[in-house]
Amino acid sequence: MANIDIFAVKPHVVSRDLKGYTVLLYGQPKTGKTTTAAKFPNSLLLAFEAGYLTIPGVMALPINTWAEFKSVIRQLKTDEGHAAYDNIIVDTVDIAYDLCEKYICNREGVETIGDLAYGKGYSLVSHEFDEALRTIPQIGYGLVMISHSQDKTFKDENGQEYNQICPTLGNRPRLIVDRMSDLIIYAHPIQEEDGTIHTVGFMRQTPRFVAGSRFKYIPDDIDFTYENLVNAIGNAIDKEAAEYDNKYVTDEPTDFPSAQSVNEQESNFNDLINRFNELVEKIQDATGDEFGDTWAPRIIEITNKYLGKGKRVSEAKPSQAEQVELILNDLIEQVGM
Repeated sequence: MANIDIFAVKPHVVSRDLKGYTVLLYGQPKTGKTTTAAKFPNSLLLAFEAGYLTIPGVMALPINTWAEFKSVIRQLKTDEGHAAYDNIIVDTVDIAYDLCEKYICNREGVETIGDLAYGKGYSLVSHEFDEALRTIPQIGYGLVMISHSQDKTFKDENGQEYNQICPTLGNRPRLIVDRMSDLIIYAHPIQEEDGTIHTVGFMRQTPRFVAGSRFKYIPDDIDFTYENLVNAIGNAIDKEAAEYDNKYVTDEPTDFPSAQSVNEQESNFNDLINRFNELVEKIQDATGDEFGDTWAPRIIEITNKYLGKGKRVSEAKPSQAEQVELILNDLIEQVGM
């Protein structure tokens, strides 16, 4: 059962701990994106490409199919997953999207995603990709996504062309990633007068490149290191917290509800089915011969609303636990319990 109680909501406290935030790092090759990401505490690097081979001590897992990625997410939902890792790195998110598209093509039995009529294929890929990525922060992990950069030509509202540096992601996955990200950092190498090169992480958007942040006081840029990133976020949080008398800031990680295991989900589903059956039996006992004329049509109407016309609760699958819960709630409301 979903534990929803609007009267138990408390003011959100912003954490200085990076666990729970979603970050997109993009830039040219060899600008330290993967190296910086790997310094996030207790991180698991999901290596959709082998960009980690020179990073000592990194916890890296090669991912070659979308099914493998979904298997990782299932394991992250367990208590063992939460005990082992705090942050998940997707390197690169571009390849992750490509594997997602391939998975949908194979599932639907087509050669290319465009073979599915009326844009259905693109919608299926976007939904699958969005749901999988969003699950990671929703179950309590920090998420760091890595992409490369490109100098791309766009048109403004007047039809005038302009160039902007942006991630190499296509438009559809980029909309998903941009929406999720608390911080988008463009990593760019800068050459000094003496010939030395260092990487700058740009964190505020300009007409020349894409970047951005949900942190009000984040600086325009930093020397691109993990330590500088942590300090920049911490300082930004402190400056905004001062506006609220420092009441809503903490060093503790963001507290997320623990994810349900597969066994717990099945147990909850079975509990819902049992409660539904028990309630129907109580109604039958209370109404006797009138049940068929009064309550049976109501139950059918409620069931059709959530499971589809002609479907029965007894035919529901564990993946439809949400629908069964809504049926049960509507029935309880009509009974007046």
